[in-house]
Amino acid sequence: MVHSAAGTVLVCAVEGTELTPEEEKFFREVGPSGITIFGRNCPPGADLSRLIRQVQETRATGAPPLVIAIDQEGGRVARLKAPFPNPGPAATLAGGGDSPEALTQVRGIARDIGVELAKLGINVNFAPVCDVLTEPSNTAIGDRAFGVNPESVTRRAGSFLEGLHAAEVLGCLKHFPGQGAAKVDTHIGGAIIGLTRAELEQWHLAPFRSLLPFAPMVMISHCIYPALGPGEASSSKAVILGLLKEELGYTGVVVSDDMNMGAVPQDPASWQDAIVNAVAAGVDMVLVCRHLDRYELAFAALTREASRSPAFRERLEDAASRVSMMRKSLRPLQN
Repeated sequence: MVHSAAGTVLVCAVEGTELTPEEEKFFREVGPSGITIFGRNCPPGADLSRLIRQVQETRATGAPPLVIAIDQEGGRVARLKAPFPNPGPAATLAGGGDSPEALTQVRGIARDIGVELAKLGINVNFAPVCDVLTEPSNTAIGDRAFGVNPESVTRRAGSFLEGLHAAEVLGCLKHFPGQGAAKVDTHIGGAIIGLTRAELEQWHLAPFRSLLPFAPMVMISHCIYPALGPGEASSSKAVILGLLKEELGYTGVVVSDDMNMGAVPQDPASWQDAIVNAVAAGVDMVLVCRHLDRYELAFAALTREASRSPAFRERLEDAASRVSMMRKSLRPLQN
C-alpha cells in the first residue's frame, strides 16, 4: 500500500515527444498519477495524442484515467502553440470586463479551450489564475491575472473555471493563498509576501474563498507568507492543513507547484526533504516536471518516510485517496 500511495501522489512529465523505455518502465512499476504537458512534448508536427495514448497505456488494468495536465492559460502561458487557439492573456479576455456579457464571453473562451484540449486527450488545465495583481512589478504573474481587485478576479476566474468544466476538463485554482503581491519570480528563487493577515484576507484570499466550492484542485504557491506561518506555503501545515483544509473546509485535491522550481532547495537531500514536507503539510498531488532521476528521488523519499512514520503513512494514504477519487471523475478515455 505504501508503494502504491507513493506513486499515486506523483504527477511527472516526459522529456520528449514519446515515452522512452526508461520512462515507460518507471510509469509501469511506480504508477504515478499522470504527467504535465510542456512545449517540449508538442513541437510543430509532433503527434501529441499518440504520446498521451502511450502514457495512458501504462496504467494498471482497471485503473482510472491518468491525469494529463497542461498550463494552457492563454497569452504567454500556453504550451500548445498555433494553430491551437490562443485568445490572449487573462487580463484582456472580454476586454477585461466583468459585466454579464463579458463573463459569458470568458466562459465561452474557456469552454472552447477545453474542447480542443479534450480532443487531444488532455483532461486537466492548471487554470484559472486566481491571483489578484496588486504589485505592478510582478511580471511573473502580470497579465496572467484576471484583474487588480478581488471582486473582478472572482467573477472572471470563476467564469473561466465554469467554461473548462463545461468541456469536461478539470480546472485548478492557483496560486493559493495568492501570489499577486510577489516581487520575485518563484521559478527563480524564494519570494516573501510580507502582507498582514487582514491584507491577505481582503485582497488575495477572497477569490479562493469564493471559488473553492467549485474547484476540484487548488495549486499551492511556493511563496513565503510570514503572517500565515514560517516557510514556503507549499510545505506549510499552517497554510494547507490549517487555513485551506480546516478553516476554509476544502476537501478537493491540493497540488504543489513544480517542485523543480528555484524557490525549492535543489540539492538532492534538501529536495527530498521538501517533497516529504509538502505531503506532510497537506499537499495531495506533487508535481515534478522534469528529469527521471528526480521522479525516482521523490518516490524513494516518500516510500522511505512512510515506512518509518505511521503518521506520515496515514497522511500519504489520505493524499493518494483524494487523487484516486479525482481521477475517477476525469473524462472517460476515448477509443
